[in-house]
Amino acid sequence: MLFLRYSGVLSGTCIVRMIIMRDVHLRNLDLNLIHPLHALLEECHVTRAAKRSFLSQSAMSRALERLRDMFGDPLLVRNGRGYQRTVRGERVLRDLESLMPQLENMVRGEKFNPAQSREVFRMAMSDHASMIVLPSLLASVRKAATHVKLEVSASRADTFEDVAAGRINTYLCAEEAPPSLESETLFTLNFVCLVGAALRVRARRLTLTQYLEFQHVLVEIREGQQALVDRALAQLGAKRNVALTLPFFVPAIFAIAQTDLILTVPRRLAKITAVMAGVRVVEAPREIKSFPYFMAWHPRLTNEPAHEWFREQLRSAVRTV
Repeated sequence: MLFLRYSGVLSGTCIVRMIIMRDVHLRNLDLNLIHPLHALLEECHVTRAAKRSFLSQSAMSRALERLRDMFGDPLLVRNGRGYQRTVRGERVLRDLESLMPQLENMVRGEKFNPAQSREVFRMAMSDHASMIVLPSLLASVRKAATHVKLEVSASRADTFEDVAAGRINTYLCAEEAPPSLESETLFTLNFVCLVGAALRVRARRLTLTQYLEFQHVLVEIREGQQALVDRALAQLGAKRNVALTLPFFVPAIFAIAQTDLILTVPRRLAKITAVMAGVRVVEAPREIKSFPYFMAWHPRLTNEPAHEWFREQLRSAVRTV
């Protein structure tokens, strides 16, 4: 019994000593020696390894001495006019063959290969943005990366929270992102009015007074407002007479075709849909200003190669619109 207890103490002590020694070795590891180590073990020649590592021969010799001390092994031993690897040196070289590419990727970042990627890009946008941007975006993405997947969801009041939480990667929006997120302006839009067949309007541009006399369709973007329109009117102390509220632009355009209602939409969307829906385009009051359209994402994705590539696809898609 005493022998067993004594052996247990010895075994525990040995384990503790091994853990402490391993910790000391890791803390004393000089990462600057990794490249010279790799060169020495591959070349088995101090001069060639020095040239490959952009060191002098004497500096490489000093590096070899430090490495021998660090590993507690000669690593390379004399063999005639050159060197050969020790058993430990062979094992270290095998480990380095898999470790070096991983270190390169860790420092430089992995390269993104669109043709081989199976990345899933999760976006949020309004139906208006999807009509303008998605056709060109999808064409370019499918051409370069046939295996990637796009998941597009409708923008909501809490979409910025989804971006912050990582549920959405990229958000196309008409309002500035909170300071915790990254954003950039993709393009600038202005508004026009679409009018149904039952509404007699001869003017090329509506005055604000005329605009407020009509009954409107409100595309509710946030909290009972088509924010960029209604906030601008609110600053003037004005408010629209709303006959229909719905959450989507495109159904609204088709819905007004045979009515006396007026709908305020971004100009690019009107160009795409007006003829198809059978509605007329009239210039909006000058008081309703143009606005920037943003792309927002979380800072953790700023330097991710896949998402860098995807944001560039978005920029290119916008340039073609």
